[in-house]
Amino acid sequence: MKLSAAALPSMPEGDHQDHVIPGLIFRVGKKRRTWTLRYRIGDKYSRDTLGYFIPNAPAESESMGLAEARAKAREMLGRVEAGVPTVEEKTPHPKESGGKTVGDVADLYEKARIKKGGKGTKTLPEALRTIRRVLKDYLNLPAKQFSKADLRKARDKVAKNAPQMSDRFMSYFGTCWKWAAQEDHVDYNFVSDTLKVGPGLVKRERVLSPDELKAIWDACDGPFESTNGVAYGRMVRFLMVMGQRKMEAGKLRYGDLIDGRWKQTEKQNKSGREHWLALPPLALELVGEGKANELVFAGEKAGVIGNFSQLKAELDKLSGVKGWRHHDLRRTASTHLQEQGVPPHVIDAVLNHAIQGVGGHYMHGALNKVKSEALAAWEGELAAILGKDARKAQ
Repeated sequence: MKLSAAALPSMPEGDHQDHVIPGLIFRVGKKRRTWTLRYRIGDKYSRDTLGYFIPNAPAESESMGLAEARAKAREMLGRVEAGVPTVEEKTPHPKESGGKTVGDVADLYEKARIKKGGKGTKTLPEALRTIRRVLKDYLNLPAKQFSKADLRKARDKVAKNAPQMSDRFMSYFGTCWKWAAQEDHVDYNFVSDTLKVGPGLVKRERVLSPDELKAIWDACDGPFESTNGVAYGRMVRFLMVMGQRKMEAGKLRYGDLIDGRWKQTEKQNKSGREHWLALPPLALELVGEGKANELVFAGEKAGVIGNFSQLKAELDKLSGVKGWRHHDLRRTASTHLQEQGVPPHVIDAVLNHAIQGVGGHYMHGALNKVKSEALAAWEGELAAILGKDARKAQ
């Protein structure tokens, strides 16, 4: 394969000769990508290391690209012709010269937190998954070269489509980088000096039309082949009826359903308070029956549904509805309730929004009766939108 700057990240393992500079070799190993130069002095051949290439490294890093490698090779060949030493000292790998990589720091932080235990251990797996996913392009970069500009770039990339996830990442990563600074893996924790963008960066106003609701509902019964896909289709329909958060439904177990009502404990929802909802007939048909410890919408190996983004993309193709999110189903349900004349405080109770300000201190009513009435009203309107077959569950 011919060497080019664009091809460097995807070159297969082995030695790749440059077609421009004789003796310049790009060696791809299992863990490193190394530039070497092979040359002859008299009857003896030598091979020296010029530098290392790190895929997706920022421009200011010590990663050596094709142009830099060719320039360095020309310089060394000139020294060979002049009869002077080619290399004064061993070329260090960027990981060695800059200490631990971003990925290394995340691994060490995870081990330290697990060993320490205590508060935050329960959310640690999700925190580390988020950090590694958002910073996937920087995991091989020396941690001391990871800059505030890199952080802002990663933050803003996520915030374009998921501002709340962006803020969550900043919180998770801030704790990790604070530990890294305390352990001298990085010079200082600049995360605390970097602003969160907040959900205000991308204001969501999408309310799905009746035609879009019907198209999505019908597509949920589409040709999903996997166990994840079948469960996902039922869950999306359930979210459409109930107006609750995606993962509250995703982690729902049959033991949480008591006499046709869904009980969420204070630890099972974002608002941190007990929340009861009576399931309308359409929702009851969708959940079916199962053992108390079984997930209602179980994916592969009876676990929580995986690959939400992939399944959502497939659903978009099947339905023909683009640019919507699962959370828009909540906004759609609440908007229709508003148009039906349901009081705002009842809609907030259905959505389980935390009461802000002084009201949160004094008002602790569960409003179970009016919540049930509001959901029943929404289910009646939704059934009319979907048509006479709406009550046929999968």
